[in-house]
Amino acid sequence: MSSIFNRALGQIEDGLSGNNAGIPIPFTRLRKYLPNIQQKTYYLIGAGTKVGKTSFADDVFFYGAYDYIKKLKAEDKLDGLELDIDYFSYEIDSETKIIKGIGRKLWHEYGIIADANTILSRGENHCSGEIYGLVRSFREYFEEMEDVVTIHDMPDNPTGIYKYLKKKAEDNGQIIEKDINTDPNGDPVMRFDRYIPNNPKKYWLVFIDHIALMMEERGFNTKQNIDKMSQYLVLMRNNYGISPIVVQQLAFDSESDERHKQGRLTPTLRDFGDSKYTTRDANVIMALFSPYRYKLERFQGYNVQALGNSYRNLEIIENRDGEPNVNLGLNFIGPCGTFRELPKSSDMTEGMNQYAASLENVKSKYVKNGNLWELRQE
Repeated sequence: MSSIFNRALGQIEDGLSGNNAGIPIPFTRLRKYLPNIQQKTYYLIGAGTKVGKTSFADDVFFYGAYDYIKKLKAEDKLDGLELDIDYFSYEIDSETKIIKGIGRKLWHEYGIIADANTILSRGENHCSGEIYGLVRSFREYFEEMEDVVTIHDMPDNPTGIYKYLKKKAEDNGQIIEKDINTDPNGDPVMRFDRYIPNNPKKYWLVFIDHIALMMEERGFNTKQNIDKMSQYLVLMRNNYGISPIVVQQLAFDSESDERHKQGRLTPTLRDFGDSKYTTRDANVIMALFSPYRYKLERFQGYNVQALGNSYRNLEIIENRDGEPNVNLGLNFIGPCGTFRELPKSSDMTEGMNQYAASLENVKSKYVKNGNLWELRQE
């Protein structure tokens, strides 16, 4: 029988062999504090309404992971690496999720700013023939995504989600049990010992967005429901190696007297109001904050007035295996639901502020001329 020490030693040797590098986080500065996306790690992302918490989760953990795996596959460098995503999307349905992904890709690939209203030609907005042609060119990208990602957009309760995840784990690995006792009839009492996945190099990411919107267990209130789900996620993380990515709405009151006494406007652990269990259970806790909403002139050294609503502060509030209380500046491309990193505040110039606030993507192939998007002249 393999001892616990030998199994721990095996994980260390996996690291020496390069197997613990993880899936790279697409933001360079953030990568210094989070050692990539890791197996068996619970990530919690909190923010107030319309601050971009889902977009951030998708940028880093969803599209970031998928794009990396797709790149390795194209280069024939997967070497057994596998990505499996279960996305429990309770704010938007699967088609809307893809439409928002299309807007994101239009900006990253072509620099085109087209929100969902434009893509769907809602109201006075219009999806031009040119944009429609580019959207159609994304077919392979999004259809291949369906081989990796399962989007669950019908609400389920925590026990239903847990049963689904556990069954999937059982179908993709072997559960080893151990004899811990004998019952009154003399039969052995067996308990879970460990799980051996069919593919140790598989990264199984489980998104819940957002956790308060799950269907409630019978007789549970919202807090009890979230507590139960977080308890299940810890069990699945510890026993089956999943990496939960949980999005949670913050009960954020910037006008609180206590908050002003403490001199802290940014979110704290206490602001994860529906349930504190998630903050207790997560390995990494991150929060987004929009200083512009609170009419701040400067924040963390950034010129908020110049950056406007395009500026977000990301704080790593807790980091079980790394450095906490880290703040990073992000540029939020709101209409397209995506982010890019800002340089350190000490390196920001007036030109950089203007560029970030414009949401322009100079690396793109297109530039806007009036109401039309045209190929950028070399």
